Amino acid sequence: MKNLIYKAGKIAIGVILSILIADLIGLNFSSTAGIVCMTGSLDTRMQTYIVSLKRLLTAIIATILSAILFSLFGHELIILGLFLFIFIPIVTALNISEGLVVSTVLVSRIYNLKMLNFNIVSNEIGLLLVGMLIACLMTIHAPNRKSEIRKIQLEVEDYIKSILKNMSLQLLNQCSIEESLKNFDFLDEKIKKGLNRSIEYNNNIILKDNSYFIKYFQMRRAQFDILFHMEKHFEFHFIDQENAKLLSDFTKELARSLNECNDCDQLFEKVKELKVHYNNKALPKSRQEFENRATLYQYFNDLVYFIEIKSKFIKDNGDFKYCLI
Repeated sequence: MKNLIYKAGKIAIGVILSILIADLIGLNFSSTAGIVCMTGSLDTRMQTYIVSLKRLLTAIIATILSAILFSLFGHELIILGLFLFIFIPIVTALNISEGLVVSTVLVSRIYNLKMLNFNIVSNEIGLLLVGMLIACLMTIHAPNRKSEIRKIQLEVEDYIKSILKNMSLQLLNQCSIEESLKNFDFLDEKIKKGLNRSIEYNNNIILKDNSYFIKYFQMRRAQFDILFHMEKHFEFHFIDQENAKLLSDFTKELARSLNECNDCDQLFEKVKELKVHYNNKALPKSRQEFENRATLYQYFNDLVYFIEIKSKFIKDNGDFKYCLI
């Protein structure tokens, strides 16, 4: 609700300023500048700037095309239709259709005036420029999402820790799958929210790479998918208590060490120890013991992949200082 009020206030101020400036510099139909500003006020700076540039380009194309058609064939309704028949495919092919409506309004007014001269064209372009410039200026102040993103990061890590702790209990047959699944729903929503906020934050910073948070939540999404896949292993009732206890302890250790900046080196040392242990184990003596141990080994491999994803993230983004804040 707070964000909605903030956005509505910015748009209202932008519309009023656009109309006042258009009146001040003597443009006719000044309310059009307000409409251009309102339709161009998007959620982020990047979106606003890109759409403004596209609208300016479509306006230039529309002005040139309409000037040619109206000069050759007159200001007739059929010629306005011919303009749209040519104009729409052009802007669609150039992927600049965001400016289609505004440019059509511009040309429609030229059609209604039944004349075309420099003053009319400059007035329409002036309205467009005033509206776009004010829309861009209104994006200079944007809410700083960093603190909110950091809060979501901590919540995501808490949910992952909780899931891992439950898994450590499930390995010892001390926790039901139902208890763990509730955390997956909450975690899924938090990752989605964090990713959306990170994209907004990145698009509000111009000429600087702020994609770290996006990559962070993408990494957690990949880990989420692995954890969700790992839940199928707990359809079994584990009878190999020795190996299950080792994996349970390792899962607890992973949960304790889970944080944004952990490079996972110590965890990989523990992985090596566990692999040596499993390689030295005697072969299972029954089919049930074989299936049980195979399931535990699959769980172990999934856990290693979970750690590798985080390790790669740290290697690729280790020079980024956000995680040290």
